[in-house]
Amino acid sequence: MNPNRISRRGFNAAAGAGIALAALSPLANAQSAFPSKPIRIVVPFAAGGPTDLMARAIAKNMAPSLGQPVIVDNKPGGGGVIGMSEIARGPADGYAMVFPSILAVTNPALMPNYPFDTLRDFAPLTVVGFIPHAVVVKPDFPARNLQELVAMAKGKPDSLSYGSSGNGTSAHLGAALFVQRAGIRAVHVPYRGAGPAVQDLLGGQIQFMFLDMSSALAQIKAGKLRALAVAPKSRFTGLPDVPTVAEQGYPGFDVHGWYGLLLKAGTPAPVVQRLYAEVKRSLDTQEVREIFQAQGIEPGGMPPADFTALIRDDLALWKRTVEQLNITLQ
Repeated sequence: MNPNRISRRGFNAAAGAGIALAALSPLANAQSAFPSKPIRIVVPFAAGGPTDLMARAIAKNMAPSLGQPVIVDNKPGGGGVIGMSEIARGPADGYAMVFPSILAVTNPALMPNYPFDTLRDFAPLTVVGFIPHAVVVKPDFPARNLQELVAMAKGKPDSLSYGSSGNGTSAHLGAALFVQRAGIRAVHVPYRGAGPAVQDLLGGQIQFMFLDMSSALAQIKAGKLRALAVAPKSRFTGLPDVPTVAEQGYPGFDVHGWYGLLLKAGTPAPVVQRLYAEVKRSLDTQEVREIFQAQGIEPGGMPPADFTALIRDDLALWKRTVEQLNITLQ
């Protein structure tokens, strides 16, 4: 047989493979050329807060390596819904991602008509930063630890009040979960932001609160607030001498605030991996770590699969907590 001759069957197979490759080539080329235009990080909160700070820090470090500008686009409102809608309605191409807080898993539990399914409609990329909560009191508060706080509450039920930065926030939910686990009765007082709550804490109108570390760290170090505990399962590196809630008699207690990046569901895997690698590289830089540390933020960087598992676990935790405690946004 002439080795240069190709059978009809072989020719047809080769032709079919060529057609298939040609059909796939636009997608393959688009992915290999990614990114070919600027990328947007949609921050669903106003400028100036911790989410905005984190987004701008990583965007600055991502842009040179990606070869394209990375633009931070603030779209506040609706408890994050407005910003998340931008991504849910857009194309699944990786050129826009949203940067919500843990509201992405608490709002579905609190809002009966929440417009998204976080795991169905979005592709988790990574946690950018964890912001622990501290259980704080004013410096001269009699209780020196959680056991003494609980003893005070049990001695005079409903005599203690705890504040939060708003109804349904992670600070509210974390404190409510602790009150339940401790078997005490305490009155929740919601505020419009952490600032007014801290003012009333120092004034004695409320007795304790779960306060995010970005608001608490500087005041704790300055002696203006005193931390009885930190809420995550591990101690916070910025306050290594402050024990966790779990260490003080509540095993398994693990309340953490996080801020993470979500892409639209269906974003091609190579694009997801490219973006993840660039965010992770940015988070590992000394510049970003120092910025985060000064704000009480612990850098994230977990792979997309791990972030997906975290979201799944948190969705279940907060749905169960909201139902058990009958918490509403009203």
